[in-house]
Amino acid sequence: MPSEKLIFAQSVEALFVRALGPHLTREGRQRLKAVGLDLSESLRPHYTVEQWRGFLRVAAQDAYPALPPHEALFELGARYLQGFRQTSVGRASMALVTHLGPRRTLERVPYNVRAGNNFNEVRVEESTQDSATLWMKDVTADNPYFAAGFLAETLRCAGAGQVRVEPIAFDGTAATFRLTWARGAARAPVAVVGSRG
Repeated sequence: MPSEKLIFAQSVEALFVRALGPHLTREGRQRLKAVGLDLSESLRPHYTVEQWRGFLRVAAQDAYPALPPHEALFELGARYLQGFRQTSVGRASMALVTHLGPRRTLERVPYNVRAGNNFNEVRVEESTQDSATLWMKDVTADNPYFAAGFLAETLRCAGAGQVRVEPIAFDGTAATFRLTWARGAARAPVAVVGSRG
């Protein structure tokens, strides 16, 4: 097992190709290239966590220039999951999530997080029908809000409403989050009634 913390290409693909690709400015793409991510070339098999943090800083400023850094990272975390859902691994994983509901979906988060890197650990420390406390070994960002956005979007995909994810402890690397949500109906496919246009 490598001692270096590595982010796998599928994570970079999810955020920077699938979710943000068409929305990045030309300047943003140039700044990403300057910190080690050239989106005009094939992705490398992995990137260091330090590179990933640099990529997030650039993307937050490029995609959300008017937002404070923590809000921009929260939005990027949500976008990451949206991009992940478009990957082959993500499609299979998220298809299951829609049937599990929020509480059982959180039990799967450790597996989903580990699929994107070689070092992270996640533990659900306590959970009820509409809340949980979750610990993450490495938030892979400068603050815990990227992970908070990812967790909030995960719960929304599982049918939760009024989702709130708050970091309650952060030591610069690991964080503990308090998650609360309203019980909602799982998202079902929308039925179209009437003739097609």
